[in-house]
Amino acid sequence: MAQGTKDYSVPALDKAIAILNALTEEELTIGDLHGRLNLPKTTTFVILNTLEQYQIIGKTADGKYRLGPGVMRWSNRYLNSMDLVQLARPHLQRLVETTPYTAHLAVLVNQQPVYCDKVEGSGFVRFATSVGQSQPLYRSSVGKALASGMSDEDIVRALPEQLTGYTTKSIRSVEQFMEEVRFVREHGFSLEDEEFEEGIRCIGAPIRDVSGSIVASMSITALSKDLPAVKFMTIGEKVKATAQRISVDLGYHTALNQ
Repeated sequence: MAQGTKDYSVPALDKAIAILNALTEEELTIGDLHGRLNLPKTTTFVILNTLEQYQIIGKTADGKYRLGPGVMRWSNRYLNSMDLVQLARPHLQRLVETTPYTAHLAVLVNQQPVYCDKVEGSGFVRFATSVGQSQPLYRSSVGKALASGMSDEDIVRALPEQLTGYTTKSIRSVEQFMEEVRFVREHGFSLEDEEFEEGIRCIGAPIRDVSGSIVASMSITALSKDLPAVKFMTIGEKVKATAQRISVDLGYHTALNQ
């Protein structure tokens, strides 16, 4: 019988990682760690002493342990080695690989969303979007998702005095757009329901970095027949989950940024 990965774990390393994860949440004493993680005191002391020698952790004046500068060296190296497009692409591919949807990745440039990647699904329809293309903030699901990370004042400043649209469903007022932004903040994903082009719908979600700031957004685009309104919430949750996985790869940790 093939052995599982757990059969190859190193107990001491497992305990050290458990300690580091606990210290990620808050500063703790050796007694706190011993009680919370149910580790022998001697083992806890030895691990803490070793981690402290390598500056992975440090001790405060009141005897509590916290993460040290050694962790920052690791995180900086990881962050510097990352490329957003390269990191996000596998997640986008998995999201659309068995669907007729097209996935987009976007960043905010001069207060407008700009596509920086595009992944086609398995459908026959190919949407006329391209990497480098930009749109007004209020006309797309990626724009709404990006706007959800801006202050209300910054959003108003970023919008033109007159909001113009192409369809009967297009957003034409600042308050209308702010309602869309509030929806994103509450539900974690954005909707664009034939506002830019009739027969086309999009669902987007924000992507966060290690600080919790929204640094990008992603979306799926589909024909209305392939994305009926009854699927908005279900597909929206899938898009949001994909954006969250990309965020985690960027260093975002929900517990640290609540």
